[in-house]
Amino acid sequence: MLDYEHSGAASADAGHSASDWRAPLELKCAQVDCGIRSCMRNIAFRAIDEAMLKRSMRVLDYDRGDHIFSAGDASSGLYCVRSGLVLLSYKDALRSNRAVRVVRHGDLMGYRSMFAEEHHVTTAEALTACHICFFPKMLITRLTDTYPLFSRMLFRTLASDSGSRNALFMRDQHLPVKLRFIQFLRMMEKQYGKTSQGGTVRIQLPIMRRQIASLLSARPESVARAITELEREGLTVFDRRKVTIPNPGALYRILDSADERDRRK
Repeated sequence: MLDYEHSGAASADAGHSASDWRAPLELKCAQVDCGIRSCMRNIAFRAIDEAMLKRSMRVLDYDRGDHIFSAGDASSGLYCVRSGLVLLSYKDALRSNRAVRVVRHGDLMGYRSMFAEEHHVTTAEALTACHICFFPKMLITRLTDTYPLFSRMLFRTLASDSGSRNALFMRDQHLPVKLRFIQFLRMMEKQYGKTSQGGTVRIQLPIMRRQIASLLSARPESVARAITELEREGLTVFDRRKVTIPNPGALYRILDSADERDRRK
């Protein structure tokens, strides 16, 4: 893990001071409207709070496999993913790791434990090299107490977290594993898909099949059957973690048709 604020390591925007929070947010955010940045828009911070932001906000780098936080750790603040993917997981009653969701760029992590004033119940592991913004609990508490607009925007952002909705959809055991898996592919395409001129999409999956099965709350053999079925239908081609989708529209119409059937019921 690399802490830009304290390491002095070179980076693409090394010409900016590590204490200048505005410049790094402009240059390094993978998503302009990230979770925390969007909450700060159009808010005139007082000088004392500007200084606190500059002093407290940190930019961290994590390598693949690093833990951003672990289950049982005391909650110390709010995390925003600038780039990369993070896997949230927990240990079940048998001490087996269970994946909960994949956190993408622009998404926030650690807020449930921070606001509940509890220890983390999940572990956040970097699936890829990650850029993470960290906002200490003291800073977030001060801003929510002092600026009602920031508070409203933050809680609105958390309430509309699409990642949580996707996680619930993919773990809904009332839905066929095939549908849950297609939803997972759609999410991965948005982050890692590369589209050729002919419309074919290629995805390099960042996680193993057993982790995918855990995310889908399914057995690995059920995921394997879903993969076999999609390949037999000519909708996907798998080569280990490499996925080719010849016709994304045809694949995702399966989801849209299922949604339409649910609305008619």
